[in-house]
Amino acid sequence: MSTTQARPNFWHNLALKTRFAHARLKKGTVRFKTSNLASVYAAYEERGIAYVVLRWAAEVPMEQSEEAGYTKDVDHLIAAKDVMAALDVSSAYPGKIKCDYYSAEGRSGTSYNGMPYYQPERALSILARRSRDPRGFYRPCLEDEFFAFAYHLCYHKGHRAGIPTGTDVAPDTDAPRDYLAELKRLAIKAQRNDLPENITLLGLHHYLVRNKWGMPYDLMLRWPDSHPFMEALTCFEEAAMEEDCPLAKDLTIIVLRDDCDSPELEEIARQKIAERFTIGQEIRLDGAARERVIQRTRGGNWNEKGREETIGPTLAFLCRNAPEPGPLPDNMSAAKVAKRYPQVHHTDVLIKRAIRAAINKVAPTSFSRAAIHATDNPMEAVKTLRAILDDKARAFLEDFAKGPR
Repeated sequence: MSTTQARPNFWHNLALKTRFAHARLKKGTVRFKTSNLASVYAAYEERGIAYVVLRWAAEVPMEQSEEAGYTKDVDHLIAAKDVMAALDVSSAYPGKIKCDYYSAEGRSGTSYNGMPYYQPERALSILARRSRDPRGFYRPCLEDEFFAFAYHLCYHKGHRAGIPTGTDVAPDTDAPRDYLAELKRLAIKAQRNDLPENITLLGLHHYLVRNKWGMPYDLMLRWPDSHPFMEALTCFEEAAMEEDCPLAKDLTIIVLRDDCDSPELEEIARQKIAERFTIGQEIRLDGAARERVIQRTRGGNWNEKGREETIGPTLAFLCRNAPEPGPLPDNMSAAKVAKRYPQVHHTDVLIKRAIRAAINKVAPTSFSRAAIHATDNPMEAVKTLRAILDDKARAFLEDFAKGPR
């Protein structure tokens, strides 16, 4: 290859690596300013790249003559395994269209401030069910496009969408788009005739929960954009648990995942848990309980780097806390624990670090197994217990609150 031929590849690769490194450093998502989207999407299809344009598909400038007047972003959801291939293509078409790329699994450099843009299980489903727009790119199927947009308005935009909130938080009066009109338009296309007539963000949250699209409470607590409506919604969720939380003040729930996948590894976890907690009950999750836990608790727990499939919950330990917590993990001071784990109520839950280390030592793999999920405080315990036991959760809590037998 001549020097003249090599230069474009050099600058192409440098731009790709620089932008991706910058996105990782900022805990955000990578952006390329692109032109000739028709060629970009044709190259995606040729290379078998799984992606969708998330929103406002009708506005995507597929003709170069449309690019000059286009000032909005084009947001993409993409499978983590295809990220580098997609960015390789996009960086080869420099221009002015701002294109953002979120990986379904929330990988570094393609996340929303360090978090998956949608829960990974949901995002992977969007990609699996995608449809091809007649203009030459992929978008979510009609149902997913509607629900993903509703989720975006309720949790990502919040009061900034200009929609009445249903709380004391006032909506912005200068929203840059008519989000409510677009939501209603998508509902009609998806034949969702059950959308409430008088829409508020709080009502939209309830609607999303009923349709298994709600953001879990423990994810709300950790959402990096803690806007006023999110704070109000978190308080609303906490008020709904107010009666049960005192009953769960000594309860920690530890859930093993599919990557803790043998009797030997389960026994390692069981013994480590018993060093700090009294195990009251073990529950092997059936299909319905497994699905509820995935939907109602933080999405990142059910996803693993280097694996496309969901790493779901398998075995739940319902544990009673010790009266006083034991020693903190090595090399962690109380101040460091408070900063890193601000939601932790009883620090014995950090035994999960020792469990993971022991499991990865006994059964090393090409990736580090996360192996377990644990609740950090009584409210998370209530939410997780309701997911596990469904309508039997309250009876368990009433019995649990009577104390050890």
